[in-house]
Amino acid sequence: MSAEQKFNFQRRLDLEGAPNIRDLGGYATSDGGNTRWGKIFRAGRLSTLTDKDKATLAAFDLRVICDFRREDEYLRDVTDLGAQARAAIHNLAISPGDHSRSIAESDFSQVSGDEMFNWMVMINRELALKQTGTYRRMFELLLDTDDGGFLFHCSAGKDRTGFAAALILSALDVPRETIMDDYLLTAQYYPPKGELEYLASKYAENDSELDLSVFKALMDTREEYLSAAFAAIDESYDSVSDYLAAEIGLGPEQRKRLKARYVD
Repeated sequence: MSAEQKFNFQRRLDLEGAPNIRDLGGYATSDGGNTRWGKIFRAGRLSTLTDKDKATLAAFDLRVICDFRREDEYLRDVTDLGAQARAAIHNLAISPGDHSRSIAESDFSQVSGDEMFNWMVMINRELALKQTGTYRRMFELLLDTDDGGFLFHCSAGKDRTGFAAALILSALDVPRETIMDDYLLTAQYYPPKGELEYLASKYAENDSELDLSVFKALMDTREEYLSAAFAAIDESYDSVSDYLAAEIGLGPEQRKRLKARYVD
């Protein structure tokens, strides 16, 4: 039975406990192909999946999961895919703001929305410039996945995951406009009800008087964020292809292999 016969593919998987899991299939490439459905998925945390959700994911035969969360994040929300899961989970921790002032060290009662916005722009630049080793490892795992599905995620499935998706789609020759459209889809599915309170407890659990509105820029999915990552690349490289080869380890041969596997 072919993949097309097994699944009625859709961009967002209809899961009860994880509203922001998306299939990266069906995107047109610049050379006339389409990314393959049912192979590569982006997601937020996977700690509240229902039994039905776990069965749905099991049907995609996930073999590799890349978790970009820090240790404190994944210990707080432990991934649970069910006993039937065969996926190997690789922790590729990224802490936003590692290379400058960390948000976790902020006094949130003193942070303005503009400051939070500027911080988000900064960390998206850092994803492109300072986290290349982590994303290189993700691609090594992707190239080594000969069968089944591949999933990558962070806590919300927004920034660390969003840039990972942008890199994968770029490597498959999906146009930047389409990549941005995929990135902005997160605004439709995140945050779910209660996510604002979750973020407040995650970053400022000892401040009961915290104004939750300071988290709006952190929660938002804005074009300026991913654009900042691409701008950081464009400032230092003649093309994204040059960046992928120099920093991520994806030369012509590696990209040819990826496209043979993930583009129809």
